[in-house]
Amino acid sequence: MSDRDHNGGFLQGLIMGALIGAGAFYFLTQTKEGEKVKKRIKEKSEEALDDLAELVGEFEEKGEEFRTQAKKLQAELEKKAKGVKKEVAEEAKEKLTHIDKLRERGRQATKTFFTRNGKPLTLS
Repeated sequence: MSDRDHNGGFLQGLIMGALIGAGAFYFLTQTKEGEKVKKRIKEKSEEALDDLAELVGEFEEKGEEFRTQAKKLQAELEKKAKGVKKEVAEEAKEKLTHIDKLRERGRQATKTFFTRNGKPLTLS
């Protein structure tokens, strides 16, 4: 294929597109049927825009509901986390107190077990 074939095809397509566009323009602006079609297209586009605006409004409402629920859930989780933190701290304190008591008992047992006649045993 040569460049002439491509240029000729392009030119033919350009001319055909211009003729079709001109025909559509004439039909829509100069005939009664074209006016009806144009009116229907306008009505449909306005309906579509109204529907789109309604959808956007619904999405905004749903987004606000989601945001509100997320804030409530966050507050609830923070409250529970504080409660758990407090419980863990109290339980750890109890366990440490219990360990201290066991140590003291161990010291007392050691003193009692490794004495003779009230005197501590020594390694000689």
